Amino acid sequence: MLPSVGDVREGFICPQCHHDMSTMEMLQLHFQDVHMKQSSSAVKGLFSLAKQKIKSVQDNFTTVPNEQSNVYTQFFSFDQNDSSLKQQQIGYIRSYNDKFKKLRKIEHDQISIETTRLLLRLEKLISNDEDVPKNAKTKERRKYEQEIVEWIDDSKVSLCPSCAKPFSLSRRKHHCRLDGFVICDQCSQFLLFSKARYLIDPNSSTLNKMTANGSSLQGSNSLTSTVTTDDSNLNNKDKVNSENYLRICLSCQKVLQRRYDQICFKNAQRDEVFLYYEKIAEAQKELANIHPTYSTIIESLLSGDTKYQIIDGQRLYRQLTSCYEKIDSTSKHIMKLADSCSNIDEDDTQSQFRYSALCRNIRMYAVHLLQNYAISTRRVPSEDDVQRARDERKRLVEERNELERAAKAELVSKISSTDSPTTSKKDVSGWRPTIDRNLLVQAQELNPLVQQVYQVTEYIRQAQIAGRYDEVESLKLNLKELEQALKNMPQQENASTFDSYAIECE
Repeated sequence: MLPSVGDVREGFICPQCHHDMSTMEMLQLHFQDVHMKQSSSAVKGLFSLAKQKIKSVQDNFTTVPNEQSNVYTQFFSFDQNDSSLKQQQIGYIRSYNDKFKKLRKIEHDQISIETTRLLLRLEKLISNDEDVPKNAKTKERRKYEQEIVEWIDDSKVSLCPSCAKPFSLSRRKHHCRLDGFVICDQCSQFLLFSKARYLIDPNSSTLNKMTANGSSLQGSNSLTSTVTTDDSNLNNKDKVNSENYLRICLSCQKVLQRRYDQICFKNAQRDEVFLYYEKIAEAQKELANIHPTYSTIIESLLSGDTKYQIIDGQRLYRQLTSCYEKIDSTSKHIMKLADSCSNIDEDDTQSQFRYSALCRNIRMYAVHLLQNYAISTRRVPSEDDVQRARDERKRLVEERNELERAAKAELVSKISSTDSPTTSKKDVSGWRPTIDRNLLVQAQELNPLVQQVYQVTEYIRQAQIAGRYDEVESLKLNLKELEQALKNMPQQENASTFDSYAIECE
């Protein structure tokens, strides 16, 4: 009995598990790794049988040069350098940059709105107005804070939303002064009024006073103080109570900490390398603005144009030279800083190496920048060069004008020779047939086909007189088509048409 179609399988099939391994090498590795643990005799027999079958299949595909084998050899490859085994090239690429920017903008807008909301509440809570109660544990202060931010009812919260621990006698409930959420003591932090004012106005006089007293807000990384209200930390509590503070939750602290880091980074003292590099960037920007205008002026002067003068090029050339000298001197000074590394500890060799590499790279970048501009920058031409260019331009303009005048004179002579009656008919150029207007008025009552026959006949006569034999042949063909159309008309209409046409011709 023949096996069913579903039982027929081709390829490098494992004799044990009947998996298709695609190639002989894969089949050998699979058999050694998976089925070698079986009895050696059985494995030897099966493996030798499989190897013989594989070899016969391989010989059939590689040695028999007939059409049937070529059909199947395209699906099997024994060449190690086959292109199908090489790494595939990157095909269609889709960019998600715009989508990422859109999502990032939405996220930044939400952060900005949340930060602004907290800063507005913070400004009201730390106000120095006389109507604002002081930051003592009084009912007036609590009432004032609840008027600005509505507090969540304590009875509705049984677990701390930050640490998920239940409240008890040892874990008391507290409210965040900025969003009104209930939190435990360990999940709350204290924000000093001085730092709160620094967040609202970084250039306030309070910051200057604190810096003068020896305390620096910019030097500290943490915005808030993680001080608890337990009795075991009375010393820390006294430090906080020495200045007014606000209890806030971790989520509000995260938002304000981000703004605090931004302010500190903006006001941080920058290294000398960055200050000098900004000068190079300014000079490069000035070069990018001046160089195109300077190149245009030089091209205009060398082409003989009088739009610009030599003094304009000299003025821009001095500005370009000043920018070149500024970039060169500044980059040399940065290169000297690579040897000193004055702002880095002597023991930090890795930072010193990076600092030196940064300085050398800036100098190399400046040298390449000056080389590129030097190649494309030409010196201001002398007065003799400009005068020669203008004389050459004037000569070319005069030659062009002379050629134009000669062309116009030749055209006028051709037109006049065409209009003269003594010229031969064969030399007529621009021929156009004409029809007498009086005859056109008389022929308006005729049939349109008859009018066309009459006009074509008149055109043939004028073309024969003018010697336009090509037009004569073309017009005769048109006349035959019109006469054929007249013959195909009804007999009565055709008879009246030919009668009127004959009368007109007489």
